[in-house]
Amino acid sequence: MANTTVLIVDDDEHLLEMLSIHIESAGYTVLKAENGESALQVIEQQGDELDAIVSDVEMPKLDGYGLCSAVRGMEHFKEIPFVFVSAKTSLEEKLKGYDVGGDEYITKPLQGEEVVLKVQHIIENRISHQNLTQQVKDSYNAAMQAMTYTSNLGQVLQFMQITADVTEYDVLADKLFDVTTALGLLVAIQFHTPNGIINYKKDGEVTPLEANVIELARSKSRIFDFESRTIFNYKDFSLLILNMPLADAEKYGMMKDVLSNLCDTVESKTRLLSTSAVVKQKDDVLSTVTRALETIDQSYRDIQQANMTAIDEMIQRMEDAMFGFGLSESQEDTVRGIILYGKNKMSEIYEDGAELYDEFEKIHDTLVKGLK
Repeated sequence: MANTTVLIVDDDEHLLEMLSIHIESAGYTVLKAENGESALQVIEQQGDELDAIVSDVEMPKLDGYGLCSAVRGMEHFKEIPFVFVSAKTSLEEKLKGYDVGGDEYITKPLQGEEVVLKVQHIIENRISHQNLTQQVKDSYNAAMQAMTYTSNLGQVLQFMQITADVTEYDVLADKLFDVTTALGLLVAIQFHTPNGIINYKKDGEVTPLEANVIELARSKSRIFDFESRTIFNYKDFSLLILNMPLADAEKYGMMKDVLSNLCDTVESKTRLLSTSAVVKQKDDVLSTVTRALETIDQSYRDIQQANMTAIDEMIQRMEDAMFGFGLSESQEDTVRGIILYGKNKMSEIYEDGAELYDEFEKIHDTLVKGLK
């Protein structure tokens, strides 16, 4: 098999050569060692190339059982298939091979074809096991990612629910920070409201430089990455992520999807808050104008009433006083005529004032129509 390498270990030079010929004839690359210690040196130097080890049991310095035990103790090579070759056929010997981690036990005298078939079989089993293990790992990772993504989306849905009645930007920011903290993210948000720019940050203040960077980045794309940071730009706000996992493509992709859904919700809410702010401004203007007109009207009525009362009192006093002035009847009529003239003039002035108030009312009505 192409690119498949087998290490053969045997202190019998003749048997070592015979096994090498048979295994090479099957298309494998062969490495050789005359004992266990030599085999460990080969493994240290070329272990990454190995797909199987075929070893004699009885050898000087380090026998086959010791070699297998040493290999199983190496984290990087502990999964390499290991085949024992021995003239000993007892159950006790085979149990020893099993106990140290052997995968196959072939008894002598050897048949070259049998060795090749068993080596091929354990290598194929290892490949199948590796593929199955990888599939299980991939399936597990996919399931965990799906669960994490679903959990994160659940937090977005919960955010939508708990912010339904939010009427203030600071409360909206706090609820947003609850979600981003659960996601393990450090964020700052900049709202662009009808009354100006407002910045918020979890457990701290947005620095002037951060605020300026966020504002300048609004001219960039909807999602703008730089170093370990990401900015999400929307019409009414920008969200700065200070620790976006840019180095982990899968996590970054999942987080970007979740944050996009979260930001869509925030954008919908900020539009409502902005509209409410504009409406409140209009209501404040109307209330101010209305109160001013009511004050003007009441003040004018009070002044008119005071003036009319003062004139009536003056007429009465003049009537009382004229008896003592020794005026002729015609002179008294003249004085009365002057006073009545003044009273009528005050009434005319009042009527003019009423007409002026009517004009104020028209202006008020025009403002109401224009601001609604």
